[in-house]
Amino acid sequence: MKSFYDLFKEASVRYPDSAIHFPDEGKKYSYAEFLDGVDAYARAMAGCGIGRGDRVALFGQNTSYWMKCFFALMKIGAVSVPISSKCVEDEILYIARAAGVKLLFYMMDGPVPASLMHSIPAVVTLDRMEAFVHDYNRSQQGVDLPAFEPGREDLLMIMFTSGTTANPKGVMHGPESLMNSATDFMKTIGLDSGDVMLLNLPISHIYGCVLICSSFFIVGADLVVSRTYTARGTLRLIDEYRCTVLNMVPTMYQLLFSPELIQRYDLSSVRRAIVGGSYTSEELVDNMRKAFGKENVMCGYGMTECASWALGQGFDRPAAERGTSAGWPVGNMEARIAPGYGISEDGMIQGELCLRGKGMMLGYLDAAVTAASWDDEGWFHTGDVAKKDQAGKYWIVDRCKDMIIRGGENISPKHVELVIDSFDGIEGSQVVGIRDAVFGEKVVAVLLSDQARKTDIKALISFLRQRLGKNRRPDFYVALPEIPVTSIGKINKQAIRRTVDANIGRLRRNTINYLG
Repeated sequence: MKSFYDLFKEASVRYPDSAIHFPDEGKKYSYAEFLDGVDAYARAMAGCGIGRGDRVALFGQNTSYWMKCFFALMKIGAVSVPISSKCVEDEILYIARAAGVKLLFYMMDGPVPASLMHSIPAVVTLDRMEAFVHDYNRSQQGVDLPAFEPGREDLLMIMFTSGTTANPKGVMHGPESLMNSATDFMKTIGLDSGDVMLLNLPISHIYGCVLICSSFFIVGADLVVSRTYTARGTLRLIDEYRCTVLNMVPTMYQLLFSPELIQRYDLSSVRRAIVGGSYTSEELVDNMRKAFGKENVMCGYGMTECASWALGQGFDRPAAERGTSAGWPVGNMEARIAPGYGISEDGMIQGELCLRGKGMMLGYLDAAVTAASWDDEGWFHTGDVAKKDQAGKYWIVDRCKDMIIRGGENISPKHVELVIDSFDGIEGSQVVGIRDAVFGEKVVAVLLSDQARKTDIKALISFLRQRLGKNRRPDFYVALPEIPVTSIGKINKQAIRRTVDANIGRLRRNTINYLG
């Protein structure tokens, strides 16, 4: 089986004029020039003892350094462990230990936390990237790197995702799942050599890393890489680089549609606007169609466990037929509603969505969690509630697992609760997600009133800032006289959500809001 590096190498010959742009760095590379840098990183990694099967963490924003390291790992057969740039010290340390990381590329400005320097065998900082390549390449002069040809069971990536467990789960991917998702995505959206695709999703997340970073070169498209997302920056790049293909989560699109902002830019180059990652409203799809043309908008569904691509609408279908649905199973993927389903109000079958196919992960790092996620027929239970019509089209309507999706990122309430409960004087906190028009959901922490009165909210916020990534920190803090429970004594989070939602208009940030 060919590696992504091999495919990139072939593309560099086939498409000599195609390029990768890094506007924030002032850099532009032809495919061949970019691969020269990849080769240099591969030699440097080999020179410092990294080889097939070794785990290497990539922590940082979207940069040429990140991408070169990623493809260098593909070349030598090492395992990439992408870490979100929003993660804080404790989260990075947990991931590094859980994955058995041998080398960490810390590609963010500022000093590296001491705990990481002491716990990880080797760390390369952003200011040392060039020196790392130079020094180890000098020692590797004349050394030919052995060709790496991945087998189906080879581990190539460990991507951590939040869910119902207290800590993020390590999702293991091999060449088959990654290759299937990347190539199926490229075919579904109709990407070709004349396209200019924008990458402003986090490259450390499965959507940006696999569906975009690992697909564009196969057909010779140009790629424009934005270091991070801002609405104004996105619109400027579309206008300046005449981007033709966009991929964003709903929140990112929603922030574009400020009338005084979007009207300043020429978006006529866009011929494909794909949205996925969380619930997509009819209002958002309408706004996207107005901005980019009604035939140019497509919704899809995926998750880290299926390399981010399982259901999609397909631009070969009429826009009226697509609507806001997640679409149909793509490529080599199959989908079904789990047995024991019910019937939705509009007469469709409704229940837990199950997936199987070549795009599925090898499993989780935790074998027990892996075993519990598949049934006897080989179907993976997603924990998402879907409904399906007679034509085989799916809609994602809810979740049957306790998870929050904020700005397209999965957040484990249990993980946040455990961190809050480690603050002196608090125990039994509850965390829920509340629907938000821009972010999809916002995070609300619920405390008992008696505990809240003794809590210094500024100290609590400072405490969480050190231990939780920005996206996981509560947007609001609420205090209730008692935590509602069900008839069998379980915490009733639906009741908590209803109470918070009924008062959402009067909640204030950075303080404790007493309800009831």
